[in-house]
Amino acid sequence: MRRVAVALLCSTATALVAPPTTARRPSALAASATAEVPVKTFDGADSGKATLNLKVTKGEKDMYVVHRKYVLERRNARAGTASTKTRSEVRGGGRKPFKQKGTGRARQGSIRSPLKVGGGVSFGPKPKDWANKKMNRKEAELAIGIAIQNKASRVTVVDSIAGKFTEPKTKNVVSMLSGLGLDADAKTVLVYDQEDATFEKSASNLPNCELRLQDEITVSDMLWADQVLMTQPAFDWVNERYGE
Repeated sequence: MRRVAVALLCSTATALVAPPTTARRPSALAASATAEVPVKTFDGADSGKATLNLKVTKGEKDMYVVHRKYVLERRNARAGTASTKTRSEVRGGGRKPFKQKGTGRARQGSIRSPLKVGGGVSFGPKPKDWANKKMNRKEAELAIGIAIQNKASRVTVVDSIAGKFTEPKTKNVVSMLSGLGLDADAKTVLVYDQEDATFEKSASNLPNCELRLQDEITVSDMLWADQVLMTQPAFDWVNERYGE
């Protein structure tokens, strides 16, 4: 009997081979993408081209990463201060409005019932902290880089705007945008490298122009914009921060 068991074990041992290796799924780690964007002087003259080289994802994860960052930004923008009162919080209504029986009417226990005008609110909003969604820093930076890279065809780089605005006039910004071949009425995100009070006041009256310092760019800005204007220092900073 023992010999039969040993023979059976030896015959089955040959069949115990390592399972074939299966192809691994492609990784969603960051890759890179490049695009050429025009560079112009403040007066609108062509000054060559610059390369936008930012991280993107391998495969088809771009939309997923950008969507996560967009939802995070929108949640963080909510104040969460909306508040209503329930029937127990509304002032008054402590006395029964009329007796339980004998009136022919539906019974009522309080004039502050949600069924009454001036009563409480059923299932109304209460103060809430919406900023409870978390995202890894590298993933957030990857999402911003993808959003900027997807707008590469609508990006224009201007060499510098430092010291170009001596007085706060809206028409000066409109003139600059027109000189650079941009539409002053289109939705524009203007990314610059250092604060300039005169320039910021000049652009504050343009309804479709959003100013962002280089470290304040969001996914929401890039999804909203029809055209993006960057100063050369801000463009270099973006390439270094969100690039390889």
